[in-house]
Amino acid sequence: MKREFNSRETKNKIFFIFPLIALLLLICGCSGTNTSQKYYTGYDSVEMNFLTDSPPSTFYYDSQAAIDGRDPTVNTIPVNVQVQDKGSSDAYGALFIQGFDPNIVAVDGYTRANGNIPLRSLPFGGWYAGNTLGFSLGSGLNFAFQSVGDRSMLSFSTFNGGVNSRASLFQSLGFTVATSKNGLTGISVGVLQKNIGAVIKPIAQSMFQTYGWTGGWLKTFDMEGRSVNNPAGSMDVVEFPSTITSLPPSLEEFQQRIMVTSCFSYATHASTMVCIDPEPYSNVKKVCLPQTVSLGGGQGAPVSVSSIEQKPGRGRTVFTINIKLTKKDTYDELYDFFSLYKCDPSSGQTVKVTDKNIVYVGYVYLSDYDITMNCLPDQIIRLDDSGNGQIICSADIPSGTGAYQAPLEVELWYGYSKSIYKDVIVRKI
Repeated sequence: MKREFNSRETKNKIFFIFPLIALLLLICGCSGTNTSQKYYTGYDSVEMNFLTDSPPSTFYYDSQAAIDGRDPTVNTIPVNVQVQDKGSSDAYGALFIQGFDPNIVAVDGYTRANGNIPLRSLPFGGWYAGNTLGFSLGSGLNFAFQSVGDRSMLSFSTFNGGVNSRASLFQSLGFTVATSKNGLTGISVGVLQKNIGAVIKPIAQSMFQTYGWTGGWLKTFDMEGRSVNNPAGSMDVVEFPSTITSLPPSLEEFQQRIMVTSCFSYATHASTMVCIDPEPYSNVKKVCLPQTVSLGGGQGAPVSVSSIEQKPGRGRTVFTINIKLTKKDTYDELYDFFSLYKCDPSSGQTVKVTDKNIVYVGYVYLSDYDITMNCLPDQIIRLDDSGNGQIICSADIPSGTGAYQAPLEVELWYGYSKSIYKDVIVRKI
């Protein structure tokens, strides 16, 4: 009887424990789902892939249909590309298809005749083109050199044809401008409330008009990156229906290597806490000490801020911002933002070494203080062969305060390109 009682008691305990374990697992699982999602890590950007069997590995050409004059779509090769912004930045760009023999295959809506071919020569060759009085880029977007101390800094100007300072671009986008120390122009922290990459989007759109990337043939995309409000990022399917218009009678089979290239604007936004010490040589107790801050794992973009080194001085702190390019694929290319028009394989332009591996500093903020114009040697970072680069920025720190932690925000702008390939065998039946 005693043994029976113990057995029954054990069963009751087990019956009570199982629901408790299930409840705990449910709570932990839900909690993990909400807290483990990270939108601003990794090295993704705009990713592409061909849909299944689109194009197919083997396509059968109905020669009799062409002779009878039947529906030409019978001989249309489906080419559908899924495009998704898996990174953290907004992207504005276009897709270009190459590889089909234009004398045999016509891509629907993609005939670049009658002046639709992108411009072979443009009124600029990058930021340092033109003269020091500024030059036009597209529909009223201009750039100019601005004197800061003994340095000539390249700056943005207005969209309405005037040549002015960097501030005018941000004013045209609705941000307030204030003069900071040493007469440098500071932009309101409202720019930090914009989506990552949103500020360069109108610049990219203006440049696309200059390139001749307009008209019905161009497959453009305007996408939002991953965020709390859009966890998966924007996604779309772009179609390139390609119809075989003619085929030599003796050609029973042939192969075409299809390449789709994306060219788009992108941005990297890095945010971290740094230690500000106006009096680094004092021996008093402090809440923090300036040191190198590592930012591993990327910020949801192929270019990332890998670390920030701090060198404090009395009343002034110097930040060395190190960046790194991490390619997901060997076909990925980092372009100078203003050489992005060469990304189109049919542009007829020669891609030079100087057209690639250039990153522009959009802005650098320390707390609510814009220190972008305090960055040396300018707002342009050239990456080395290993994909590394850096820029040095400084900030004046008022004395009379103790050490404290403050947010440092960095946004980088650049052009990017990706390509995907697939071989298609066409057989005549």
